[in-house]
Amino acid sequence: MARALLGYVGNTTNNEQVLAMQVARLRRRVAELEAELTQLRESRHAELEAELHSIAEVPQPALT
Repeated sequence: MARALLGYVGNTTNNEQVLAMQVARLRRRVAELEAELTQLRESRHAELEAELHSIAEVPQPALT
């Protein structure tokens, strides 16, 4: 077991490289998801604004 632990600890440079690659991949994915979220929010905002304008254009009967 000691050899296995030493082999694992001795292999830290490879493990660090793998970890660095995973972190870079996850950061790219987070950036992609943030961009998608921004796009969805903008499109939803545009849809909501168009709907509000269409509601505002409909004449409302006057209350007497």
